Amino acid sequence: MCTGNTCRSPMAAALANDIFASRGINAVAVSCGVFAVPGAKASVDAIAVMKNDWDIDITNHKARITCDADLAEADIVIAMTAGHKNHLITHHPEFADKVHTVGEVCSDGRDIDDPFGGGFDTYMQCAKQIEKFLKNFNWEDVTL
Repeated sequence: MCTGNTCRSPMAAALANDIFASRGINAVAVSCGVFAVPGAKASVDAIAVMKNDWDIDITNHKARITCDADLAEADIVIAMTAGHKNHLITHHPEFADKVHTVGEVCSDGRDIDDPFGGGFDTYMQCAKQIEKFLKNFNWEDVTL
């Protein structure tokens, strides 16, 4: 989960689903944003990075705003930043126990910076940071 659901979270969901498939994990990652404009496409650079370096196509991605139904269905909600986590807990306190930041679940305390406004290299750096987190996370045990 990120801000606009056009950069970080679509890349994260695509990479997570790729990892789930390769490891035989029966799970599905979806993405959303706290201030998303529903229906917005993934950014051009997010699409390019996913296609060029992972052969993952996110051209059909459509932004979604975070909603109660998604939060209720989720086993875990991973926010890209502490600010996103705080926003969710403030507006959806009933789901606070499910919401964690990337830094919390991978124990390094870092947020995933927004690549919005940066170029291809900025998006690549962001995607690699996300991938490193995803590959090191114990997906078989999402009960934090």
